[in-house]
Order: sequence, then C-alpha cells, then structure tokens
Amino acid sequence: MFRSRLTTLVAGIVLGVGAFTSAIAAPPQLSGPKGVAPAALLAQANELADAIARNDGDWRSRVRSFLQAAYPDRPATTDRAIQLLKSVNDKCLASRNCPPNVLNEIAVISKSSVCAAFIIDSVCVRRFTVPQGAQAFDFGPAGQPVYPGMRAVVPGDPRITGVSLSGVRYNDAYPASGDSIIGISSFKTQADAGKYRVVVVSGKRPLAQALTTPFGRSIQAGGRTIEVAAAGPDRWLPRGALANGPAEQVFSPSNVLPGSAPAIVFDIDHAGGELMLQFPQSAEIGALLIEPVGQPSGFILDATAQSMGPVSNKGCLEQEARIDRALAELPQQQPPSRNCPGGVCRPPDPPCQGVCAPVSRS
Repeated sequence: MFRSRLTTLVAGIVLGVGAFTSAIAAPPQLSGPKGVAPAALLAQANELADAIARNDGDWRSRVRSFLQAAYPDRPATTDRAIQLLKSVNDKCLASRNCPPNVLNEIAVISKSSVCAAFIIDSVCVRRFTVPQGAQAFDFGPAGQPVYPGMRAVVPGDPRITGVSLSGVRYNDAYPASGDSIIGISSFKTQADAGKYRVVVVSGKRPLAQALTTPFGRSIQAGGRTIEVAAAGPDRWLPRGALANGPAEQVFSPSNVLPGSAPAIVFDIDHAGGELMLQFPQSAEIGALLIEPVGQPSGFILDATAQSMGPVSNKGCLEQEARIDRALAELPQQQPPSRNCPGGVCRPPDPPCQGVCAPVSRS
C-alpha cells in the first residue's frame, strides 16, 4: 500500500534540463566564448601552426583546446578548424618537419569536435508521459520506485556491463533522476532498424558533487564514436526536460521544480537487432530514452539547447562537409628540397647530363 501511494506521489515528478535552478530561477548563462575577430583567429591559428610545423609533442592536445575555445558554437568551431588547416598548410609547404598526414589528422580531430555531444542542464518538471513508440529506462538500486512507463534497470541486469556497478540514491522524490547506477560501460536493448534519438540523463547529484564528465569523454554508438565535451555545471547548456508539450509550457515557473542533472542527446542509425551504447570511460546513468527521430521528442529543449545541444546527423554532416571542402581546396604540395651544406643554402645541383660517374684513367 505504501509503495503504491509513493509511486502515485512521485509519478508526476521527473527530470528536465536547467542549471540547478529553482522554479523561479532564470536559466544559467553560458560562459563559453564564441567566434573571435578574423585577425585574432588568424594570429591564434598561425601560432599553433608554427608549433605543428616544428612537430612539437603536444600539438594534438593544443589543437583540441584551440577548437574547444568556440564551445558551444558548432559553426564557429568549424571556422576555427578551417583557418587552422589553411595556416598549417602554409607553414608545412615551407617545412620538412611537419608530421606526416598532418592535415588529415587535424581534419579528423576537427570533425570529432564539431560533432561532440554537449552536456545539457536537465531540469525537473511535474509531469511526463513516456511517448508511444519510445523505449524508456529508469536506472537505480534494486527496490527503488520506477517511473511509470519506464523499465527498471538495476545492478546485475544483463542489459548493462561495468566495473563495480553500484546503485545510488540522491532524492527519492525524483524516481527518474533521483537515483542512478555508477560505473556503466555498456547498455544494450533490442530495437528495429531505423534512425533513433538517444537521450542519456545522469543522476541528480548535489551541486558540490557534480562531474564535468558524467558520461566519460566519448560514447560509441551506431558504428561511430561521439566525443563528449567536458564542462562543469556552469557551462552546461540551458535547458531541457523529460516532458511533453511546447517548451513555453514545459519551462513555465509553475511547472519547473528545484534541481537538475546533466544530459546528452544524439542521433544514431541502427541496422536492427541489438542496439548497443558503449561508455569506454564509464558513465553514471539515471534515465535513458530511445525514440524514433521522426516523432516528437519526449525530451523538450528550449531555444538555446535546441540550437546547440543535440548531435544530429544532419548538423554533423553539414559541418563535416565544410571541413572536407576546405581540405580538398588546399594547394597541398611537397615541401621544397633543401641543399644547405654548412648552413648556407644554395640551389640543388642540376641533373646529370651524359656520363656522371668518374671516368677511370687506367
């Protein structure tokens, strides 16, 4: 009897997206820089290109930092990638020290950055009904209340793997996000062939315990690796929620409850059968929603999160195509040969004409 009353009590309270806000608090402000002036961008790219041309050992990590400076603006990240490709190409045309295939490697790093999953601040709202056709899962310790319409996942469930899997409780009033499982390496479920939107929500930790990488640094799904941008709670994108209806109603002050949790959204193409999500650095998951891309989502986003947060196949393809075009248009040539005996360079000797070997006089 007590459990049925508890389930009824909490059935209308679920996770959404907002930076640990209360019902009356405004969404958090993004602190990440956007695009910079062309002259400043060129100077930054040239400085990094000089380091790459010298083959400095840390150039790859510096490339990632250079690209991430545009977070969370995906087109601005692509702008930085294209300028860096141009600068490196110019430097490497005059250097013999550039790493082999450096332009292709920079392009690969750039594509990962522009298609990275950005953490969305997921707020709690009063009501949520799992959409028809979607699969929804509630992760937590055994015996905890399960949100209506979701399937329970507990430590030891054959659908998950991990090291030292443990269920944790944060707030029993929030069954979808108030508990979670820590240490998940993979999750699997059966799904028909199609395009799916995947929403992964972590646990509703206290602010002091919030993680910058609750899902690890990457996720493997649908035959590809999705990078996850590391960001503290002050830089999570505002905001989203497991909810139904238009955003203006979902995020009205009377509907938003205190507290939030990190979430990510990405699209995958699935060939049918077992749908597998892998978390190489392990993840903490409180709720998971898998829904067909073509139907209205059960994870509502406001304007900021909608434009920047989800990793959509269409958006990724557009940015990747810009990088591919820029790479193809570069005048890639071999660096000129050098003939510098004693440190003084002179033109290379002309090719041999006739007999070039010394003639024997014997």
